[in-house]
Amino acid sequence: MAVFDGAAMGHPIGKKATMAPGTGDHLIQALAEMRASHAAQGRAITALETAIEASLQRGLNALPLPSAPISAHRREHRLGPPPKIAGDAELQAFIMARLDRLTFEGIAAEVAQHFPANRRVGKTAIWEWWRKSHGSDRRKRR
Repeated sequence: MAVFDGAAMGHPIGKKATMAPGTGDHLIQALAEMRASHAAQGRAITALETAIEASLQRGLNALPLPSAPISAHRREHRLGPPPKIAGDAELQAFIMARLDRLTFEGIAAEVAQHFPANRRVGKTAIWEWWRKSHGSDRRKRR
């Protein structure tokens, strides 16, 4: 019977134990194989992390460039498309010229007469734009 000296092998318990003949050699060989396996796993994990990082970077570099410059609307992370009036200086000037003499309905009717369909706005859009541009947002006061 072989004697296993735990303290000599760096075992935390450090007790001596008796084992069947040849068992100590098998345990030492198994421990060496486990350490080699652990080291190989560490190298494999490092290689996988490097490959993932490189593929992510290639993927980010392969993204298409934006087709249009980033607007303030997108920069502020707002949902949906930007308001038509805020992005159209001519439409803004047209509306501003009529704010003091027409109702929002009247302005919307004149916009419909003077602008093509893709630039037309309704009375609610005009009111929302007017309210935001004049800083009278009552919903924020609550």
